[in-house]
Amino acid sequence: MKYIQEYRNPEIIKKILSEIKEEVKNYSGVINLMEVCGTHTMQIGKFGIRKLLPENINLLSGPGCPVCV
Repeated sequence: MKYIQEYRNPEIIKKILSEIKEEVKNYSGVINLMEVCGTHTMQIGKFGIRKLLPENINLLSGPGCPVCV
């Protein structure tokens, strides 16, 4: 998969996280994002993505994708 390696580059990840933090820094509410697929949930946990996001971004586990359910 051609584009997967780009997201394993720490410098690219730092830039993406910086942009996310900049976007939400003045937002006083909570942003809820639903991960639809159980595979998303597993990868978010495996790579510690939840811990990297700002505190006001809440990841919710969804109902599961139609293929998995």
